[in-house]
Amino acid sequence: MEDDESFFEDLEDPRTGNAKLHSLDEVLVIALCTVICGGETCADMALFGRSKEGFLRQFLRLEHGIPSHDTFSRLFRLLDPARFQELARFV
Repeated sequence: MEDDESFFEDLEDPRTGNAKLHSLDEVLVIALCTVICGGETCADMALFGRSKEGFLRQFLRLEHGIPSHDTFSRLFRLLDPARFQELARFV
């Protein structure tokens, strides 16, 4: 994805400091791909990312590699679910 392109540009990233190591868009794209493929948990998201890293690198930078299950979990605990659902309808 281009640096100036964002699927969720209107979604506030609630993370701070080192927690922003992985881009919000990349974490959400991996999560979305995982769910489409039948995954359900944050552990599934990390496993999917690791197993499909070559494919994901075709369109994601993944400068810091694949996020861990803890990264997915932390992000989804912090995101505003109503705002995420509102914006996800347009993706």
